[in-house]
Amino acid sequence: MPTFTVYVALRAATAVDDATVDAVAAGLRRGDEELRVWREPDRAVLRASTECDADDLDAALGLAHALGEQVQELCPGDVLEAAALGDEDSQVWRAWL
Repeated sequence: MPTFTVYVALRAATAVDDATVDAVAAGLRRGDEELRVWREPDRAVLRASTECDADDLDAALGLAHALGEQVQELCPGDVLEAAALGDEDSQVWRAWL
């Protein structure tokens, strides 16, 4: 089964500080050694990515959407982008806000 990188960007409802990043990382996908959570310098956008197995790119994008929902539960805001990246192709969903 192919492996994909899935990624989300969330514009938080409030400023994101290091404590928020740590709380999201601790509550999100425990045991996932590939998980990375970080914030942008402007403190409004929280990002997360990980690796996952999926049948194809469409399925991987579905997993990216699910990751976005999980992040949103831990840090209220709007998911701006969800993406799935494979070795040869990628798909990106962007919110129309």
